[in-house]
Amino acid sequence: MTGRLGHNGGPVLDEPADTRSGRCKHCQHWKAPSDEEQRAYEWFQLGLSRRRVRRPTGACDRVLIGNNPRPAFSATSGEFGCGNFEAAPLPPMPKGGGFVTI
Repeated sequence: MTGRLGHNGGPVLDEPADTRSGRCKHCQHWKAPSDEEQRAYEWFQLGLSRRRVRRPTGACDRVLIGNNPRPAFSATSGEFGCGNFEAAPLPPMPKGGGFVTI
């Protein structure tokens, strides 16, 4: 026994690496578009809606544009990346919902 509760003798698990890219959708400064706007765009992309919908954009007040060192406010898509990226904290892992068969 290794002295650690719940450890089954396997290899030590490392902390998961943060593989998120430096895009606006992963930045703590970015304000995402509304859920309605995102849902309408997804329905349009899937062909479930005939109404044309523009790509949803969020907003950020700390975007670095061009060679200007001062941050500015701008509407950006989730795939946009700027030099002022700061990763948002990961959401808490859900607990429960698992089952064990003995």
